Amino acid sequence: RAGTENGAAAVGLATAMELAIAEREAHWKELELWRDRLEAALVARVPDALVHGKGAKRAPHILNVSVPGTDSESLLMALDLQGVACSSGSACQSGSITPSHVLSAMGVRADLASAAIRMSLGSLTTESDIARVAELFPALIAKARGLAGVS
Repeated sequence: RAGTENGAAAVGLATAMELAIAEREAHWKELELWRDRLEAALVARVPDALVHGKGAKRAPHILNVSVPGTDSESLLMALDLQGVACSSGSACQSGSITPSHVLSAMGVRADLASAAIRMSLGSLTTESDIARVAELFPALIAKARGLAGVS
């Protein structure tokens, strides 16, 4: 049996949706700026990093990058230990250890697809977050390559 409708919550939700729609373009531009800033910093520090979808129209809040000579599983663990949450596949593939089916469909080699890291940015992302990952990621790449005997 239904209870009393929560009219205040319905009005609040409608207002929140109106604001989200009105601010969407500006928010996407900000996320795209953060993503591009992080991408540039990572590529500057890890020149052989491959940015998937670079130059194509893509989601403004996602950066997907592979680094030859690494594997996503160990890199994800190292990032997690540093408090950085990332993924190796698409959101719908969470928990899977197989390479991203999207990257495979894009023609990305299996070894690079297995090295892919997906970084998502959001409304809580700050300039210091970008700077921290830009410093941390290359150091972890160097460590991973050192352990694997790759330079």
